[in-house]
Amino acid sequence: MATESAHKDFVLAPRASGQVSWIETILLSVVVIALGYWLSPADPLLVYGTFPWLILAPLLLAVRYGFMRGLISALILVAALFAYRASGLGLYAELPASFVVGVMISTMLIGEFRDIWERRVERLDLANEYRQLRLDEFTRAHYILRISHDRLEKRVAGNDQSLRSSLLGLRAKMRDLPRGEAAISVLSESILTLLAQYGSFRVASLHKVNADHSVVLEPLSSMGEVRPMPADDLLVRQCLKQGQLVSVREELMERGENRKFSQYQVCVPLKDTEDRIVALLAVEQMPFFAFTQRVLSLLMILCGHIADLLQTDQQTLQLADMDAQDFSKQLKRSLNDAVEHDLEAHMFAIEASPGEHRDALLRLVEDSRRGLDVQLRVDNERGNPCVLVLLPLTSADGGQGYLTRLNGIIHERFGLDQSFESLGINIREFDISGQGGRESLRRFLFNECAINDQQVAI
Repeated sequence: MATESAHKDFVLAPRASGQVSWIETILLSVVVIALGYWLSPADPLLVYGTFPWLILAPLLLAVRYGFMRGLISALILVAALFAYRASGLGLYAELPASFVVGVMISTMLIGEFRDIWERRVERLDLANEYRQLRLDEFTRAHYILRISHDRLEKRVAGNDQSLRSSLLGLRAKMRDLPRGEAAISVLSESILTLLAQYGSFRVASLHKVNADHSVVLEPLSSMGEVRPMPADDLLVRQCLKQGQLVSVREELMERGENRKFSQYQVCVPLKDTEDRIVALLAVEQMPFFAFTQRVLSLLMILCGHIADLLQTDQQTLQLADMDAQDFSKQLKRSLNDAVEHDLEAHMFAIEASPGEHRDALLRLVEDSRRGLDVQLRVDNERGNPCVLVLLPLTSADGGQGYLTRLNGIIHERFGLDQSFESLGINIREFDISGQGGRESLRRFLFNECAINDQQVAI
């Protein structure tokens, strides 16, 4: 067995190899023949004794070195037998055929048996070495994963901002802007920092886009050592023409050929729900591990929400409750996110029947609004007041959490024995996903909730 194997080698003496093993085979065979002649000159091979002890030499060599060397040792014994017979040794005048056949067959069987097991052990050694190699690779990969996980934990622990909270913070900054100032100019640095947080890019710039879809070459804000934007950059032209995120192919980046077409790797338009492009994000350097469909889709979603905020007028931002125009805009944005990026949103229609607690219940629902939630209070065609609650970037499970929280508030206010039904509250919900689309949302609002198109525009 190989000494470098992971298994323990249990042989009493290390085996020789090559010429040394052949010398050992011939020398041992000659020594036992000489020893037999010294012990019994009349029967030097001990053929007619109680046991032919000299056959142990080829048997041991067959066990130690395998078939070939054992066979050579057996042939030496048989050759010695014929030599003694030819020299006139009377005891061997009649050829002992059983001795010759027995020595040859037993030696070949033991040698072949030994070779078979050596091949099996070699295969096991190879399999074990492969497993050891894979284990070493797995150990290194696990160690790297542990380090990456620890770094990610530290990064997440140091950054408590989610997508919803980031957009909410940007909305708060816009609300504090002085009247008459362009939000895109004042908040360009904050917007670029927010986008870099989710895109992980190192060198990028944010450019204003005019109403005629011409880009201002001078950046509003930049990070890293950005180069001047060319007036005819191919990626910028395609981005403005299509109104969608445009990036170079990954294989071009791997070969370093992307510079032939554009100095940028990614261009993202800040486009609102009315297809108006407010600004353009041009990324020059982005880590390859971040250059994935998931990250690029997240950038497109975030840029769309930021564009909606930038296009919202100051009076709407100052309102405590969102009006129908803002609600419709946010609803369109959530629908676009669901259709184009498979990003869910959830909506509730809370209708209050006539009763003594109706006004208090509606105020309770309106006061339960969270940061990015959008509400609109209207009277439906059944004559009942209705509060439409839109939960952007929220799945169906998140919607159920909102209902659970609202139910807990009602229990605190009106008692544990009260429920939505007992208080005359009828709740309808709709999951905004990419499957139903715009027509399903229209049927929900106009048919089930009895809302008309003058109250909510889809």
